[in-house]
Amino acid sequence: MAKTVLNDAFVSINGVNLSDHASKVTVEDMRDTVDITSFGATNKTVTKGLGDGKMTIDFFQDFAGGSVHATLQPLIGSSTPFTVEVRATSAARSATNPGIVMSALLFNYGGLDGSVGEASTTSVEFVNASQSGITYPTA
Repeated sequence: MAKTVLNDAFVSINGVNLSDHASKVTVEDMRDTVDITSFGATNKTVTKGLGDGKMTIDFFQDFAGGSVHATLQPLIGSSTPFTVEVRATSAARSATNPGIVMSALLFNYGGLDGSVGEASTTSVEFVNASQSGITYPTA
């Protein structure tokens, strides 16, 4: 079985390829835990509830037009969902390189972070904004 080393990941926010500014991607596709324990039980019983998802991406900040700040800053003031897509490599979607796609909203944006002599970075959390949740298209 092949192991995946992320050195060529694809990151697209609202149709803008920001792969060359991203340094870390975390995807969480989750379900609520619903307690369905009834009277007389000696142990809890649980089932899956509603789904949710989020993607956290770390970027090296760039204020140039069409780059990180110009792409993210307008999204913090908008209530319109936008598409976030990540893939393990920049190659086209396929069975071995599926897209991980979510319709998202941005609730927090820290446009500047860093110390003297360090790269300015920003960690951005994109939150699920649709009934589709996170999808894994291969085409």
